[in-house]
Amino acid sequence: MDAHDEHAPHVEEADPDALSTLTVGIVGTLVLVMVVVLVQGMYGQVSRAEWERKVVSQIPEELRTLRASQLERLQQVRWVDRERGLVTIPIDEAIARLVASADPAAPVVAVPAAPAPAPGAAPAPKPKGRK
Repeated sequence: MDAHDEHAPHVEEADPDALSTLTVGIVGTLVLVMVVVLVQGMYGQVSRAEWERKVVSQIPEELRTLRASQLERLQQVRWVDRERGLVTIPIDEAIARLVASADPAAPVVAVPAAPAPAPGAAPAPKPKGRK
């Protein structure tokens, strides 16, 4: 043998296994697709949460200002019509006054009792169909 052949590393000359290469390629592709789908799903979820937090859950400035002015008007004492003597008072105070009043604005109307029959008069006839 040659001196050169003794020191050369042993190299296998066979072709790579096609089935193993195909298996590694398919499994690698499936893993890559699953990772991409997972990352897209996570991105979509975080994006929707940020949209909800920054846009949807925020009350517009115009609406906030309108509500504040309406609440301020509900808490004011002011004249509505001086000639008729109508004023506004805070709603909580109005409710408390209405509950505490013995004569509320909407009085209860008593239903008159049925007149008592005269002594010696025949009793009122009973409606048919009842016992």
